[in-house]
Amino acid sequence: MINLLNDPEIVKMCETASPHEMVEHLTGGKIRGLEKIALATLANRKQLPYNVVNVLIVYFFSAFGNKVYDRNDLARLYDYWASNHVYSLQKHRK
Repeated sequence: MINLLNDPEIVKMCETASPHEMVEHLTGGKIRGLEKIALATLANRKQLPYNVVNVLIVYFFSAFGNKVYDRNDLARLYDYWASNHVYSLQKHRK
């Protein structure tokens, strides 16, 4: 798996883009219904800052982007990060 978080453009996008914009970028503008559902599950979650959500999205789509996954997998990963207090990119990289 390519570590997209080593790409300065991706890291910058994590700081400035909305989660929807991040998914749009990672999918080349081809957001499937599955991605829309997965993003919708994050809409009501307010525990993590947007930049961390974007890092989570990059991490998730690096592994599952072109595959079929359970629509709740992204939310489960979000909840896991929130319960482990991943609130910054530095925390993720440890």
